[in-house]
Amino acid sequence: MENKIEEHNIKVYDDRVEVVYTSGGVGCLLFSGITMTLTALFILFYIVPDSNVVRAFIGIIIGVIGLLFFGTMLLKVLGAVLTGKAVYTVQDGYFKGKKHAVRISEIKDMEWAGKSLKYLAVMTENNKTVKLSSYNLVNEEKVNQVITEYVIPQGTPEFKANWEKRRGDKGA
Repeated sequence: MENKIEEHNIKVYDDRVEVVYTSGGVGCLLFSGITMTLTALFILFYIVPDSNVVRAFIGIIIGVIGLLFFGTMLLKVLGAVLTGKAVYTVQDGYFKGKKHAVRISEIKDMEWAGKSLKYLAVMTENNKTVKLSSYNLVNEEKVNQVITEYVIPQGTPEFKANWEKRRGDKGA
């Protein structure tokens, strides 16, 4: 399996196309996640014990919310990084994420969703929604490029029409 084309985040092989993350991008994401998680722990275990009641109460709220939010995101990103570099793969008629795969011929529509961690919400012919997370490791435009070039040609006419309607003014 030889690598034919290699772009910044897109690798095209004889039998598959992968959208991969870069080491620099994941390094920045992990560094900021670790920093914010440690900051929340610092607030909880260093600032709060030596504070008056009001400051301690506010510190506990900020620390717990920060720890839950950034700690959870950090664990999800670490889990994704440890399972390989490919975030999305197009192979054998399937569009695959890290945890789920959807047969391209069954896709009815696809759109980006999520606030803190972006994911592709894939609607199938049987009205089931499958979430394929990007873990914020890859640029949406690179994923859209792969979908336009490698997934849409294999898709149903309904999927093609929905994608064109959704992406029409934004380009590929």
